[in-house]
Amino acid sequence: MPVQTNPEIGATDLTAFGEAAKALFSTADTPEEVAAMRDEVLRRIAECAAATRQSIAESERTSHEN
Repeated sequence: MPVQTNPEIGATDLTAFGEAAKALFSTADTPEEVAAMRDEVLRRIAECAAATRQSIAESERTSHEN
């Protein structure tokens, strides 16, 4: 499911992420597996957030140069 943006407020709809996380966590057999999966999901979210911040900063820098 693609990530959608709420046009009224420009916010990202994170429902797809929540549904994917539920499906992933339901496959875990132990609390340790759930914790490992959670850590991996959080790591990936942090990577995406960092890439987004970098992209925004580069875009702002480019727009100020023009």
